[in-house]
Amino acid sequence: MNERVRTVLLGVAVGVVPLLLLDLARILTDAVAADGGDTSVWWPVASYVAAGAVAAFGMGAGRRDRAIPAVGALILLLVVLPTVPVSVAERLPSLPLLPAASASQAVVFAIAGAYLYATIRGPST
Repeated sequence: MNERVRTVLLGVAVGVVPLLLLDLARILTDAVAADGGDTSVWWPVASYVAAGAVAAFGMGAGRRDRAIPAVGALILLLVVLPTVPVSVAERLPSLPLLPAASASQAVVFAIAGAYLYATIRGPST
């Protein structure tokens, strides 16, 4: 597989997978709250930990190629774009917002910030 294609696919993966895991964690948290405590609370915690592991992988991948965390950050920022002021959002493209992940927008911004830091830091020497 071409190196650039692999880089973009990894960037898409580190951008989309944390969103899906955060969405799953929010759904599981709501299920635990609605169930009255009969469901294990470890499933939502495991989803948050898995999202953190994917974010750590994305930051580590930035040591090899800056484009991987850059693509991931771009995807994350396009997803939370509907939460920015309308005058800015009208001019930029946006991706559909996952309903449960929007409740975790602070976490999404933190992951995007970590990816941007990894992009700026660049490959190790």
